[in-house]
Amino acid sequence: MCPRAYDLMSGFACALWYADGMNRSQEKELIDQIVRHLVQACPRRYPTSESEDKAQQLVRIYLEEAGLRTEFHSFSFNASAAANVALHFGLGTVGTVLGGVAPRLAFALHAGSALSYYAESMHRGYLLRRLFPHRPCRNVLGVLPSHKEPRLRVVFMAHTDAAFTGLIFDSRVVQAISHRLPPGLGWLHRPLSLATRAHVALSGIDLLRSVVGPLAFPLRPLEFLLTLPSAAVFLASLEVALRNEVVPGANDNLSGVAALPVLARRLAEDQPEDVEFVFVSTAAEEAMMGGADALARHVESSWDKAKTVLIVLDTLSLGSLRFLDPEGQIGPLPVPFWLRETVEAAAASEARFHDVQAFRPPVGGTDAAPFLARGWDAVALTCIDPSLGSARHYHQMTDDPDHLDLDQVLHAVDFAEALARRIVRDRSRAQ
Repeated sequence: MCPRAYDLMSGFACALWYADGMNRSQEKELIDQIVRHLVQACPRRYPTSESEDKAQQLVRIYLEEAGLRTEFHSFSFNASAAANVALHFGLGTVGTVLGGVAPRLAFALHAGSALSYYAESMHRGYLLRRLFPHRPCRNVLGVLPSHKEPRLRVVFMAHTDAAFTGLIFDSRVVQAISHRLPPGLGWLHRPLSLATRAHVALSGIDLLRSVVGPLAFPLRPLEFLLTLPSAAVFLASLEVALRNEVVPGANDNLSGVAALPVLARRLAEDQPEDVEFVFVSTAAEEAMMGGADALARHVESSWDKAKTVLIVLDTLSLGSLRFLDPEGQIGPLPVPFWLRETVEAAAASEARFHDVQAFRPPVGGTDAAPFLARGWDAVALTCIDPSLGSARHYHQMTDDPDHLDLDQVLHAVDFAEALARRIVRDRSRAQ
């Protein structure tokens, strides 16, 4: 181990790396050590931070010790999803205030913020986000290369960065957003989508007012009503941005990161000679999947989409194991039908996996979303407490190593391994 690596790994017990055929107890201990070391050494791993970058250097060492060939993928992004959301929906709120006297300016604010947020959430491009300063950050890729020309590439992804917290992540708020509603009212579960669509409606009213002038005044109460979702999202996001408090992120998502070297060791034991396994630790996921979006663009020409399948590991404890389908904050980004069938078949293959079922998140998303948006085959595995609609301690300061359920993490690792092996087997039969 080089001096720089030794300095980074100071205080980390490395003996387990050199054990051949680690048993389950050793795997659990290794995951616990990795999570605790990253939380202790890199406590404020918000996107683009020095702490995030130090964590990525450590993850690269973990992956190399697991026998992988590693590299960095560099890109630039900005730090805060909350500040970005506050900007978009704050401008929309201002647009309604100005709508009575400056309808054209109001139209620009409503339509511009709606277009910008739609483009960003669907991973088509960035508009208003470009107003924020960007800083360099890096993804880490570890590869188990195939011995022949690969007929299949299976990519595992997990993010190293940690989230900012705020009142919006109080368990009572999360539960209220996720609470089951009567048929036809499910759209109320998706506040960002609701606010964006309200901006579109407000843009129409702005255009009408620019034509008929004061005759549109009776529509003012409707405008303020349509602005309530934007104002609520703006205030909630602004509180998160101003609080500037970063969670430990043990479950979300160091649980997924620590699973990568464990999976690499397992899959290396009997790796097919024409299958490549890639293990990716992404940066800036909590800033709206910045690292995954940059990676999806980067590998567009080098990874054959027809031969590549991505499995995202995100928050592997404190709930029941689920797969997300569809993803997408505004429009749906469904998991490809064949992959959904494969996940369901893997879940049905053993009684211990029967709890794995589809879940549609009310807000947010995972690193699968940018790839799904560009036509890749991808699926995300995560844990959800059905009574909350999220994992317990989600984006809270209590998301620390002491609350992590290591048995649940290993359960998720077992399913991810079973899913990968089924994909390899089924794709081999298909070819």
